[in-house]
Amino acid sequence: MKPRISIRKTGVILAGICAAFLTLGAFDAAQAATAAGTIRFDRTGFNHMNTQLVRGSTLHFSNPSARPLHLAIVTWRGRKVDTLTLAAHGGTAAWKPVKNGVYVFYDTRNTSYGDVPLAGEDGEKVYQPVARKHSPDFPAPVYGIVAVTAADGGGIPLSRSYGPMEVPGKSSLTGKHEHPFMHNTKDMPWIEVPGGTMTFKPWVLVVRAGTPIHVFDYDMMDHAFFPGHYPVMYLDHGKVSYYHHTFSGFILQSNGGHHVITFDKPGLYHILCIIHSYAWKHTYKSHRFYGGFPYVMDAVVVVEPAKRTG
Repeated sequence: MKPRISIRKTGVILAGICAAFLTLGAFDAAQAATAAGTIRFDRTGFNHMNTQLVRGSTLHFSNPSARPLHLAIVTWRGRKVDTLTLAAHGGTAAWKPVKNGVYVFYDTRNTSYGDVPLAGEDGEKVYQPVARKHSPDFPAPVYGIVAVTAADGGGIPLSRSYGPMEVPGKSSLTGKHEHPFMHNTKDMPWIEVPGGTMTFKPWVLVVRAGTPIHVFDYDMMDHAFFPGHYPVMYLDHGKVSYYHHTFSGFILQSNGGHHVITFDKPGLYHILCIIHSYAWKHTYKSHRFYGGFPYVMDAVVVVEPAKRTG
């Protein structure tokens, strides 16, 4: 899968950033030795940042660090699901979700789950992890993503079923959607960068494989849409495999830039704007010049199997 790329004004700096970012795709074979289904804390992050978990399976956490670990688990909308405490020097804990969905786990010492108000969007917000101001590795949040699915990789409601939060806003003047393509979200999954707000909206998108996703940039700055940390771990009742689905990133032009991307392979894709954020160890950091600082400019796309026919 090689989406068409239109880049007209990236410049030397962007070219350098993109070249450096390509190293993220390298598969670390040593990670394959990790115990089946275990997420290991290493103080600055987790050895697996993205996990796809079959509902009914158990996700295990370990803490080899020298301090206790307090984990919070929330839905991607910020609703509290569970809390886990792992003792220092080898403490363990387990979590067995009962519902399909996209969840976030994070170290409460270094990270909180905040909200980003969207400028001119009638109070709408995007919820996502953010580093605590006085944390040791600020501005790096310590978190991970878990997509809990049915055995076939589906079962999470598609994004059109999410309801009023993080959906296309309507103009207070005209009462119409912000752009003409948004009149029917049922037929067109979308991600956008709202004007004046350096964040992806929605933060989590769930689509079927092969579905075109329209990406818009309504901000006054260019933004990037590139693959984030790999490998992604898939757990099926104790069986762990590693897959390295990737795609060609692209630059979104400011003030109305538009790009269409299609993911043909089911899985969990972590998206990163490499202009305003960057990979750091097992997590991401945002640049201090970035208007959304200290929030990382990232997003999550869950791709479910194509709908069966016949």
